[in-house]
Parts: sequence; structure tokens; C-alpha cells
Amino acid sequence: MSRILVIGCGNVGSVGLHKMAQTPDIFSDIHVVSRTLEKLEGVRDSIKKRTKGKVELNIHTANVGEAGVFLKLLKKVKPSLVVNWGSPYDNLIVMDACHDYGVNYIDTACYENPDKYGFSYKLQLAKDGAFKRKKLLAITGAGFDPGVSNIFSAYARDYLFDSIETIDILDCNGGSKDAKIKFAPNFDPEINLRELILPIKFWKDGKWIERGKLIDEDAPYFEFDFPEAGTFTPYLMYHEELETIPKHIPGLERIRFWMTFSKSYLTYLRVLYEIGFTRIDPIDYEGTPVVPVKFLKAILPKGKDFNKSYKGKTNIGNIISGTKAGKKKVVYIYNVCDHEEAFKETGGNAIGYTTAIPTVACAKLVLAGKWGGTGVKNTEDKSFDSKIFLDEMAKTGLTWTVKTLNDLPVELKREY
Repeated sequence: MSRILVIGCGNVGSVGLHKMAQTPDIFSDIHVVSRTLEKLEGVRDSIKKRTKGKVELNIHTANVGEAGVFLKLLKKVKPSLVVNWGSPYDNLIVMDACHDYGVNYIDTACYENPDKYGFSYKLQLAKDGAFKRKKLLAITGAGFDPGVSNIFSAYARDYLFDSIETIDILDCNGGSKDAKIKFAPNFDPEINLRELILPIKFWKDGKWIERGKLIDEDAPYFEFDFPEAGTFTPYLMYHEELETIPKHIPGLERIRFWMTFSKSYLTYLRVLYEIGFTRIDPIDYEGTPVVPVKFLKAILPKGKDFNKSYKGKTNIGNIISGTKAGKKKVVYIYNVCDHEEAFKETGGNAIGYTTAIPTVACAKLVLAGKWGGTGVKNTEDKSFDSKIFLDEMAKTGLTWTVKTLNDLPVELKREY
């Protein structure tokens, strides 16, 4: 039985809180902090209704990104674990507060500087020594991708292969929203759009290879039939797990990340970029400074506008090649999640569900002492047992499949 302090109750946080509330024997005292009282009350009331009054959240309104605010809340709540489903802008200040107070920490995405494009684990991992000295554990990137994609790689390293040569991470959202919703990112629009306009790059033979941008007309892509989800078009792009996985997979020759997009989605994205709506620098509008991407975030549809109508499935997984017992081997490890089923259970969608459930599974393992140690770590760290995690994730709500393939799909043999 543990007291948990959760940051954020958006699409991911709401799903995760509903999941935690299903196991009050583990998460016996749940506290959540957000800037928006309306969101907090909505999640609290939904959980109370779904649990028939057996579970009630303790809600707190605060801006954890302000100096000293989160540390003050930690001293008030006295949690045994912090789970950060909030903005990656706040990761560093939240980690520092956890360090100063003395509590373990989990998040789902690496730090981003709100004033600069790009993202990296560098500043979070730099806190490794400080956390070790206080005998504290911080696990970064414990969602699905990053998170489970890293763990799939670690599971292949530890249980399926003697050596790994290539990893291709494929993220497919085969869902369809209400026809009235023409353009809507599936999670925080500001973070999502900042990510999608970055240069494409992947890791090969010990160095980074760049291939233009996702919004370029000639951006690399192929057609692929995703099990249970259907045939969609994954595009090559950069993603944060590419930063750390090569450090933990000896002999890895190449790793790439692919995500599916429709042509219409990319057209919207291209237009928004060209006219300046993805800019992060403030502009003057009639004497008031306005950040274009924040304004865009305010007017775009949110999960509450389309979750109920969302249909279809996601398929996220890794296609991994290497050798076992001297023979070539290729496996496809993946999860399939249904938007409608996710909504029925938690009121969220499959994007939020696949991000939140791994974090909840990770929290269970940390609280039970099955994932431990000290310092700042990513989920593929050799000290973590990947199979224990995947088994716990399945119990928590996301199953996983391993298929042995005869060869790498021809699309993944091409040079891009």
C-alpha cells in the first residue's frame, strides 16, 4: 500500500489514474496535481463513479514548473513515489524537487526546453550521480515509445538473440476520428507539432544520418500491413529512444523509428509550418505577445472532443534482426490496442492508454522492489529485467506478441 503523487491529468494522466484506481491494494492513496481545477475534478468524479465511491483522488492545483512549488507539495503529501505525466518542460525542476525531498521518480518523455526546438535525455541523465548519492531512483521515458520500445529491444537482447544488428521501431495509429475532426494531434498538440517538424535522423554504424524533414515532399516512407490494425504508411522520423538504445545494445549496427501518417495530416502539418503556426517564439499581436504554437494548441480539438468517436487500433512494435546460435534471426515484437476498448475502460483513447499503462506497470515494479537500484536510468538499462516488466504490463492491460519472421521485410532492407 503506497501513497502516490501524480503530475498531470490530461489524456495520458487520466487513463493512468483510472488504472491506478483499479488496484487500491497497491495504489492506496492517490494524489494528483494539475494547473486546471476543472480537469482535476473531472477525473476525480469519473473515478469515483467507476469505482462506485470506493476510490477518491486527492486533488491539488499548482504549477509544478514554478520554483519551489513542487518541493512544497512533496513536503505536504509525503509520497513514496512520484509519477510525472505532465509537461516535459517541467522534468528538470520536478526531478530536482524529488532529489531534494528524497523520493523515487518516473516519467514518460525526455526533457524539452520550451524556448528551443528539440529534446534530449542529456540533462536528465546528468543527474545520475546526484540521485545515486542519495540512493534514489529516477526512471525516464517509461511510456510506450519511448519506454516499451526500449524494453522490447532489451528483451530481444536478453532473451531472444546472441547479437542484434538492426532495430526498426514502427508506430501505427490505425484509428479514425469523427469525420468533423479534420486535424488533431493525438496528444499535447504543442509537444507533438514541435517534434514533427524536426530533422529526420537515424543511427547507423556509430553515427547519425540525416534525411531532411517529415514535412518534405520526398520524406522517406513505405506501405506496411500492421497486424490487426491494417495497412498504413509509416514515415521515417527521429524519436527520443534512438538517443539511448544504442548505448545499451552492444554491436548494434542501425536503429530507426517510423510513425504512420496520412497524406492529409502531413499536408496540414506542412501548411501550418509554412505559415508560421509551429513557431515557438512570441510575436506581437496588437500589443500582446503570442506564441503561435501555443495559440494553435488552444484552438485545436482535444481528446474530449473525439475520444468517444475514436475507432480502430494502434500497433506499436519493433522489428529486430540479428543472430542466435550462429543463425540469422528476425523477430517482430508488438502490441495492439483498441481505441474503443480504451475509451470504455478509462474514458481515454489508445494513444493515452498505451502511454499510461506501461508507466503504471513500472510504478508497480518499483513499489514492489522488483525494479530497483539507484541513479537515473532509461527502461532498457541492463539492471532491469525486461521480461518481468512485460509480464506486469500484460497483467495491467497491454499484451504483447512475438513473431519470428523468415527475413526482414523488403521495405526495411532499403537504404533511405
